[in-house]
Amino acid sequence: MKDLKTLKQLVCREIDRHRDELIEFGTDIWKHPEPGYREFRTARAAAEKLEQLGLTVSRGLAYTGFRADLETGRPGPVVALIGEMDALLLPSHPEADPDTGAVHACGHNAHITSLIGAATGLSAAGISDSCSGKIALIGAPAEESLNPVYAEELRTAGKIRFISGKAELIRCGAFNDVDIAMMNHSGSEFHVSDFNGYLLKDVTFHGKSIHAASPDHGINAMNAANLALHALALAKDRWTSEPYVRVHGLITHAGDAVNIVPDRVTMTYMLRADSFDALTRLSTVFDRAVNGSAYALGAVCEIKTRHGSSPLKNSDSLCEIYRRCVKELVPDAHTRIKEIFIPGCTDMGDLSEIIPSVHGYFPCCAGTCHGTDFRIADPEQAYLLSSKLLACMTLELIAGDAGTGKKIAEEKKKKLPIPEYLKKISEFESHTRFPAAE
Repeated sequence: MKDLKTLKQLVCREIDRHRDELIEFGTDIWKHPEPGYREFRTARAAAEKLEQLGLTVSRGLAYTGFRADLETGRPGPVVALIGEMDALLLPSHPEADPDTGAVHACGHNAHITSLIGAATGLSAAGISDSCSGKIALIGAPAEESLNPVYAEELRTAGKIRFISGKAELIRCGAFNDVDIAMMNHSGSEFHVSDFNGYLLKDVTFHGKSIHAASPDHGINAMNAANLALHALALAKDRWTSEPYVRVHGLITHAGDAVNIVPDRVTMTYMLRADSFDALTRLSTVFDRAVNGSAYALGAVCEIKTRHGSSPLKNSDSLCEIYRRCVKELVPDAHTRIKEIFIPGCTDMGDLSEIIPSVHGYFPCCAGTCHGTDFRIADPEQAYLLSSKLLACMTLELIAGDAGTGKKIAEEKKKKLPIPEYLKKISEFESHTRFPAAE
């Protein structure tokens, strides 16, 4: 049986042997971006790579996701490696798809490549003979927020329940047997940070249309929306003591003709906070502000609330494994562990609710995340280093009799059972319609 150091050397050597292939794969995914729950080409390309390794792939999980398992044949923890697949919708990016406006301005093309690269290294001859447990290789859709119309179409058709891919993967059973979950995210430095969770609010103001030159007999839905924007701005006093709260959104429809008083105006908002309790309070403040604005002007307010993602709490034990593997791969690297809190969101938070999880960063990109200048600056780090880091972290957990992995898997006992987790996030989901003033 090979020791951990030898196993890591073998895995890294195998990844280097497939250098050109992995860089080509990552670049190809960059050139063919697909937004959430539309990652059909990406998922197919990744699944075919795994099948070339001799693995059986279960496709169509959470609509476009997949899972393949690397077995060792010996009992031990089930460790899930996650590869995110979806792109952003940012039509102003110079490399955005001209037809869809999609672009990988968050680097998820590197995430799915690191999954394929780690699988390639861990499939090398002699690795599984010296390990215990099972590796679940999971392609995850829809980490970024969705177009609300498309999301509702999928929900209505029964194709999804949750807008975030990992929550949907949990719902459909992809993590039922998993004990530990890990992924790494493209960035500008090595670090691990906790994140906010978020709720999504789709708001519709219903008014009464009439000729815009005679507005007194109509009810202007745009005015109700305008008042709601002011009410939300003033409501910020309610959360100034909570530094991580963020409330932001946009008007998605504001009438169809300038000479008609608009009778239907829609908004989509994200409410971010670092705990479920804070999200619950924030949701109440939001609903009162927008409903009160509609009521004041005689409009009807309709609010759909959706779970977006749960707050992320990284496992301290997995953070130390991340730190150790970074140090081995990049000896002079400076690694920050939970030195900052990120007010953004990731649905890795949903996994952290049910199993010990870690969401680390690796440097490879330049420009602004979610910005028009974002790019992969270092393909070697984006596609090879990320693969090695994920594979070496996995070996830390499953090498030998998987003692380290078994110990960390015990943290699962302190997490929510999946049925309780699903009940908890489902309680946020609602569709309310508030009547207008008489």
